[in-house]
Amino acid sequence: MRKISALGLASAILIAGTSLALADTIRLRIGAGHPANATWTSVMQDVFEKNVTERVAKETSHTIEWVEAYGGSVCKLGECLEAVEAGLLDIGDVESIFEPAKLQALNFSLFVPFSTPDPVLNTAVIQQVYEAVPSLKEVLEKNGQVFLGAGIIGNYGILTNFPMTEAADIVDRKIAAGGPNIPWIAPLGAVPVQAVLTEVYTSLQTGVYDGVVMFPDAVISFRLNEVAKNFAELDFGTVASALLTINRNTWDGLPPEVQTILAEEGKHWSTALGARTAELQDAAMTKMRETGVAVVAFSDEARKAWADKLDNLPKLRFEEIEKAGQPAEAIYEYIRLLKEAGHVFPRDWAAEK
Repeated sequence: MRKISALGLASAILIAGTSLALADTIRLRIGAGHPANATWTSVMQDVFEKNVTERVAKETSHTIEWVEAYGGSVCKLGECLEAVEAGLLDIGDVESIFEPAKLQALNFSLFVPFSTPDPVLNTAVIQQVYEAVPSLKEVLEKNGQVFLGAGIIGNYGILTNFPMTEAADIVDRKIAAGGPNIPWIAPLGAVPVQAVLTEVYTSLQTGVYDGVVMFPDAVISFRLNEVAKNFAELDFGTVASALLTINRNTWDGLPPEVQTILAEEGKHWSTALGARTAELQDAAMTKMRETGVAVVAFSDEARKAWADKLDNLPKLRFEEIEKAGQPAEAIYEYIRLLKEAGHVFPRDWAAEK
C-alpha cells in the first residue's frame, strides 16, 4: 500500500474527478483523522482495504490502488466529513462525534447512556437501526457522501490519575470527554473539558485534566495507562461514532460490480470492527490490571444512582434533533432494539418520553 505524501496529495487534488481509472485500475484515496493504530482505522486497513482489493481483482475486470491518508494527513479530526464531501478523500472515517450539528441524528447511541457494553451485540443493533431508519443515511447524502458502514467504539468508563471508587470522587475534578459524552459527567459535579483522543496522553501527563471518559482498547493503544492508573468500569456502554463513507461523485463513477463489493465490505467492516473491539476490550482490561491500573467495577446500584442524576438525554436530544429536521426516531428505535436484544438499562429512558 502506498502512503500519501504532500506532493502526492497536491497532484491527486488536481486530477479531474475523485477517482482515477487507468487501464482498469481504480485509484481510491482513503483516510482518517485518527492514526492507523486506532481500532477502527486498523480494521479499515487490514480488513476493508484488503477484502476490497482481493474481491475486485477476483470478481471484476478491475483492480484497486489505494492511496492512504491516515493520521490527519488530509483531514484532522472534525474535518473528514468535509474532506469526503469535497473529494479530498474518496473514502473516509467520518467521526459523527465531531460533527454535532451536521450529523446530530447519527450520534443517537451517544445520547443513550448505560447502553450495552458488548461491542458485538451493539454492532448488530446499530446495523438494525440504520435499516429501520433509512433517513439516517440521507443525512450523509445531504453532505455529498454515501453510507458504507457504522463502526463501534468500546465500552466507556473513566480513566483518572486519582483513585476513584464512587461518583463523588469526580466532584470538582477536571474530566475530559468528547462533546456528546460531557452530559454523562457534568451533572455529577465534574468540571468538563473537551477532549481530543490524540491529545489525551499529554494532557493527562501535564495535568491539563485529571481524568477522561475513555474506552479500554484506546487506553492501551494510546498508552494512557502510563500516565493514569485508575479506571472506573462504569459500563456507560459501547457507541457508534466511526462512519465509513464514500464521496457521492466517486460512488457514481464506479462500475456497479465495484459498488456492490464496497457496500458489502462496508457492512463487513462494521461486523469485523465489532468483533475486534470485543477482543481488544477484554485484552485491554487484562493489560490495564497487569500494568498496575486499579480497576473498580461499579455495581448495578451505583450505576442506577449515576443514571438517575443525569438529564433525560434521549428525550432532550430527540426534541433537538426533531427540531433540526433530522431523524430523531433513531434514538427510541435504538432503545427498543437493545431491549429486544435483552439489554437492561439502569434507567428506563423510553418510559420517560
